[in-house]
Amino acid sequence: MIRRCLKAQLWLALLLGATAAMAATTTDNDYVVIARKLIRYINADDQDRIHQMLASTLRGAFPEAKARPYFRNIIAQRGKLVRVKDSVVNNYGAGVQVEAERGDWNMALTLDRKGLIASLNITPIGPLIALPERNKTPMRLPFDKECYVVEGGATASLNRHGNSRTQRNALDFSIRDAKGNTYTGEGKENKDYYIYGMDVLAPADGTVVMVIDGVPDNKPGTGSGFHAGGNCIMIKHSESEFSVLAQMMPGSISVKVGDAVKAAQPIGKCGNSGNANEPHLHFHLQNLPVMPEAFGFEPCFQNIRVTRDLKARIERDYSPIRGDSVAQQPVEAAAPKPAK
Repeated sequence: MIRRCLKAQLWLALLLGATAAMAATTTDNDYVVIARKLIRYINADDQDRIHQMLASTLRGAFPEAKARPYFRNIIAQRGKLVRVKDSVVNNYGAGVQVEAERGDWNMALTLDRKGLIASLNITPIGPLIALPERNKTPMRLPFDKECYVVEGGATASLNRHGNSRTQRNALDFSIRDAKGNTYTGEGKENKDYYIYGMDVLAPADGTVVMVIDGVPDNKPGTGSGFHAGGNCIMIKHSESEFSVLAQMMPGSISVKVGDAVKAAQPIGKCGNSGNANEPHLHFHLQNLPVMPEAFGFEPCFQNIRVTRDLKARIERDYSPIRGDSVAQQPVEAAAPKPAK
């Protein structure tokens, strides 16, 4: 894609008259290093450091008064810059494809002999990706038992999934006893864990679009790199809402691709497959069906009981965080109206 986009779109260099000779030793990697540094400074809104990366000619013609809104607009349009996806060098300079939260950018640039940016142009690639802030489809918890939230929340301190674009709001559930243990006995076998074999339920109506089965359970204390999600199911709830339920027991999945499912329908059992060192259920929502291209967003559940610090409360619309214990709360039927 980037090779089609790179047609010497270095309008800043032409507009501002900023020309500089390319260093003979400049390599593809040099541009990637510069691009990664620039990504970091753009995300941090660090205009001083951005300006220090520019060659004197470009710096003078592109003052902070112009640069600040230019770089802030990049974040406003497509969200934080995530990573460098690809790069190509030609006689004009380099094009670096940069992934952002809601789409990609082409960063066309040249460097002077000192390794400073002599020209720069950042243009969007492809359509803007729709990224929900949370689910619009009403959802229930994917189980009927009371479970403890091992990982959950929107910050790194609450959720180890925070650095993953697709799983950044993911939830990991286990079952704990009064002493905080997740297993009985020595915990050497999967069957020792309270959550192992628990029925996993569809969180809402939808259509199954992915099923992976046949990944063996791990022995507690070990993990598998065979497939990170282990045995898992993806359900499409709308055009931009897909739920993923993972780390399930091999052979337990009872649905196939194309099946329509209803909320609370049993679809498999909790296991210890994939990237897991003990039995638990992984759940997350994403906006696209393709894992590497998708973005995760906050899952909110309706009508659940939340217990924290021994105090229970009912939440009608809530996204669990680490340390909560949660259970689905039955919705009381409305009392019949008296006959007239």
